[in-house]
Amino acid sequence: MPGAIQYGWRENHNSLRRPMIRLRTRPLAQFALSMLLIFLLGPAILFAQGRIEGKVINGTNRRPMANQKVLLLTPKPGEGMQLVADTLTDANGHFAFTQTGIAPGNMYLLQANLQEVAYHAAVPPMQFDSSGNANADITVYDSSHDASALRVRELRVLLGAQGSKLRVQEEYQVDNSSSPARTYSNTNGTFVFYVSPQAAEPTVSVTGLANMALPQAIARGKAPGEYHIAYALKPGVTPVTISYDADYSNTQFTLSDHSALPIDQASLFAFPSNLQVESQVFKPTGLDTKNNIAKFEAENIARGTPLEAQVSGEASASPPVADSAPEGEVKAVPNNMTRLGIPLFICFLLILLWALGVRASKEWGRWKDRQASSPGRKQLEAKADALFNSLADLDELFAEGKIEKKKYWKERLDLKAKLMAVLKKGPPIRNEPYASRRNPR
Repeated sequence: MPGAIQYGWRENHNSLRRPMIRLRTRPLAQFALSMLLIFLLGPAILFAQGRIEGKVINGTNRRPMANQKVLLLTPKPGEGMQLVADTLTDANGHFAFTQTGIAPGNMYLLQANLQEVAYHAAVPPMQFDSSGNANADITVYDSSHDASALRVRELRVLLGAQGSKLRVQEEYQVDNSSSPARTYSNTNGTFVFYVSPQAAEPTVSVTGLANMALPQAIARGKAPGEYHIAYALKPGVTPVTISYDADYSNTQFTLSDHSALPIDQASLFAFPSNLQVESQVFKPTGLDTKNNIAKFEAENIARGTPLEAQVSGEASASPPVADSAPEGEVKAVPNNMTRLGIPLFICFLLILLWALGVRASKEWGRWKDRQASSPGRKQLEAKADALFNSLADLDELFAEGKIEKKKYWKERLDLKAKLMAVLKKGPPIRNEPYASRRNPR
């Protein structure tokens, strides 16, 4: 529902600095964007034959991929991504889709698989030009089983105690800085993590293309609290979010999670701020009194070091809420689609109002012309003209002293009342000055 508020920790890598609340307006943003594009591009573009082309490049050796299979997908409501067509690249890595049914007004996704890893490139409606053509390249990488280039650039641990439950969310910014660039893949798990013994079964998501949270299947490891996912870690930063609940009925919890990767910087946010957090790893660095959040930080955490912290204190009776905070503290702001959606929606409304105004002005002119030629309008104009003439004649008689003052004002008020009644029965009548009516050119 547009405008509905979702409480809790945001599972989005852009939320690392905004951990508390999200305004769910993405459907509104998507609707506004779609309507704006439809209005601007017009039916001719939406139903025109489209063409999608591009190249597949190997990002490891910077060479084009010849004879590479490329899939063209499109989302279908309730059924996920559907295959539209597939093709092979030529010797230069070039591909093109010209099949009937490619509509520039639709959303498409290109996919190329290399060494059992899927790579994608989005083709949104705005990427098509006025002729219905779109260009998008796909970058693929060789795979590697060497995890030495992996590390966690930043970790944010979010603790929220409410009632008898404690909600834990850990957001890892996993950096693959391999050189030359390679995708890390491993059938035994690409990202290994450990959660506290008190934790319930965790859920994991990875932020992928278009800032979408992709739920991941998790597998248990051999050690207690050990889990891993098999998501291939491509070059660059991959946000991984782990969430779980823990029992807090005795107002105590021991955080003992850790990662198999080294961590450059880590932050811990505790809600409510009255929770006592005792840790040898995290040090207190700030308090957001407005939003009732305490902040702790750590840095240069070695591989496998437990993120130990003893948490105790009274839980909050209400969900965490944060709408604003001083610079440098925890903030909650609308996500990217919200910031985009509201201006687009306003722009769409303004364009719609402008279009309605243009149409109304045209119809108004036609209506006035019809009214001007209608018999009723001519009768009203004739009556009004006669009354104007009577008033003018009366004024002349009074000026010449041919009618007494008392009778003059009585008749004048009577004629004026009749004239006002006639004018109210129809649209405004353009009356010529009395002089021009009495002395036509």
